[in-house]
Amino acid sequence: MRTILQHLCACLGQGQAAVMGTIVDSSGSTPRSSGSRMLYCRDGRIFGTIGGGELEGQSITRAKELLDGGPDHALLRFDLTAGQAAAAGMICGGAVQVLLQRLEPVTETVAFFQSLAEAFAQEKSPVLLTLMQQNQSPRLLMHLPGSLFPPNLPPALHSELLQRLGKTGLPFTLQDGETKLHAEPLIRPLRLHLAGGGHVALATAHLASFLGLEVIVIDDRPKFANHKRFPEAYEVRVIASFDQCLTGLGESDYVVIVTRGHLHDQEVLAQALRTEAGYIGMIGSRRKRDALYAALRREGFTDQDFLRVHCPIGLPIGGESPEEIALSIMAEIQQFRYTKAV
Repeated sequence: MRTILQHLCACLGQGQAAVMGTIVDSSGSTPRSSGSRMLYCRDGRIFGTIGGGELEGQSITRAKELLDGGPDHALLRFDLTAGQAAAAGMICGGAVQVLLQRLEPVTETVAFFQSLAEAFAQEKSPVLLTLMQQNQSPRLLMHLPGSLFPPNLPPALHSELLQRLGKTGLPFTLQDGETKLHAEPLIRPLRLHLAGGGHVALATAHLASFLGLEVIVIDDRPKFANHKRFPEAYEVRVIASFDQCLTGLGESDYVVIVTRGHLHDQEVLAQALRTEAGYIGMIGSRRKRDALYAALRREGFTDQDFLRVHCPIGLPIGGESPEEIALSIMAEIQQFRYTKAV
């Protein structure tokens, strides 16, 4: 939803109707998983994707029909064996259910999505709920953590939703008889704090931005830390020194330490370990790692602390160029974040 929310608000704000397509259920090997969304605006613009190929093509065709009138929604099911998937130009097979909803630019709908966007911008972690009941139009609801759940949820779904929220940042679907509830937590994107602005950081920032992470570059050299060099970065910080460059990090903050020297690496690692950062990785050999750990033990850090550190950073996929190292770093981060979410 994050990828289309801004475009949806703009579309509705311009008085255009739109159709939102959401994968509400998937099984087997499919191109995109539950929660993937696509937006089809009346002027023909498309944002987001639900997997491409014939699946998306048929969904767009149906979306055009919905914009022309009739029912305000449609639930499409795609069952693709490996052979059928290949024939359709896809490499995956499995079952997918796509919910298409026509959204009219009426006051209530515009206000709902504006409120959702504002809550997300303010990092309130809103949850978008889609209640699907037999013979009724799907209802869009919003839940904010710490507040009461929207009324009229079936008791069984209410209880299960309460148990699931907070334990995962991934979309999920609950079912009670013929009633389904699709929940999508809208959490802040992961932030990748790159300590160092050299060649490895440059390649890593590019890949991380491409994968949807917010990148923050930190360096004490203006020549290396600037938006011209890192145009895709969310923030570029030029600091006086590395001794106080990380504070207040939480579980959705990831730290990659790629400074130009061992002393700076040690300073940044010590700070990272004093935060709640979800991932900490440091470039370097095992020999370098062991020397830094020995120095940090004298500062009071323990072996338990070092279990949080990925060093040498990156998956062992081979290659020595900055781009290849960046690929190994982001591969490890992707593996870590999705293994952790299971």
